[in-house]
Amino acid sequence: MATEYLQKSQVKFPAIVFLVALSGTTLAMWGASWDITSHLLREPETFFTPSHGILYLGVGISVISAIMSSVVYLRRKELRTESFAMGLKLIIIGSMIQVAAGPGDFYWHELFGLDGLLSPTHITLALGILTTLVGSVIGFSRINFHLEEKNSFFKIILPITYGIFWFSIMWLIFFFVLPISEGETHNFNPDPNVAIVLSFILIPFAYSLIFWTSSKTQKRFGATSGAALTFIVMNISSNIFTSEDIMSYLPWFAAPMISAIVADYIFNKKWKSKILQKHSGKIAGAILGSMFFAFSFPMLSMTFLEIYLHNDIFPYDVLPTSSDVVFKHWMMSVPGGIVSGIVGMILAPKILRFNSE
Repeated sequence: MATEYLQKSQVKFPAIVFLVALSGTTLAMWGASWDITSHLLREPETFFTPSHGILYLGVGISVISAIMSSVVYLRRKELRTESFAMGLKLIIIGSMIQVAAGPGDFYWHELFGLDGLLSPTHITLALGILTTLVGSVIGFSRINFHLEEKNSFFKIILPITYGIFWFSIMWLIFFFVLPISEGETHNFNPDPNVAIVLSFILIPFAYSLIFWTSSKTQKRFGATSGAALTFIVMNISSNIFTSEDIMSYLPWFAAPMISAIVADYIFNKKWKSKILQKHSGKIAGAILGSMFFAFSFPMLSMTFLEIYLHNDIFPYDVLPTSSDVVFKHWMMSVPGGIVSGIVGMILAPKILRFNSE
């Protein structure tokens, strides 16, 4: 079946909608990540904080993108049958979920006081942001695939989009593995041993799925490296720069960045050796999976530290003086991460059913 190409004039406004949605979700995710760091630093708990402001500014921009998506559906009926239209629908749905989560969170606090990371309203907000973001991922990816004349905009925006998506998936998994979900009346913290097992299974596996999808969508070396750079910049700027006591860990992020570049090269290179060509995905998954702990630092380190500490010692508090212990945990995580990363690469084509033709 021949590919039906799109003209630039057809997708100009939808592309703007996806860009607005991406901007909103980026601000929301960055603000939420900074807000969690602020809580870990025990900064005064009030609604009117810079991190909350950025979070809700992002939600507001997402709502604007949903209104714009609705306009597309009302005025451009011919676009409803295009493959990227699913992205427009998801932006509307995701924004509605985000709006519903706001008052829900207010009433939850009224009933149960301060809460931790995992609460019904927090997970609702996170899923709303992620749904809106998936809308942008699908929209940009499908427009780029069907666009008759390729342009530099998509070469720049697609790596950024996948990097933000990568960052969001990390935080979605964190809801179920981080020991920071104890509130005034509810304690949703996972069992430390279960949390570590879930970390080994879910995080490198999910990272491989995102890496595979990004690489298959963009089909060029450097694009997924750009996504990894976006991911790392989001992580560092919201979780390291906002906490001066752990700035000494900053050089550690060179390792996951280098691993992403090497994995990107191996995955996208046309190897003359049939064996290397056949197993390049598995090798890339092993390299990427080996660094899942470093990609997820500093937050994931609390999951590993929790098992060694007494109940009255908070894992985040010992990070500034425990680099040797954290490094040992990182090295211990490498073998399991390799296995999970390889499995993710093997199963990615079956799970995602991606058509790269």
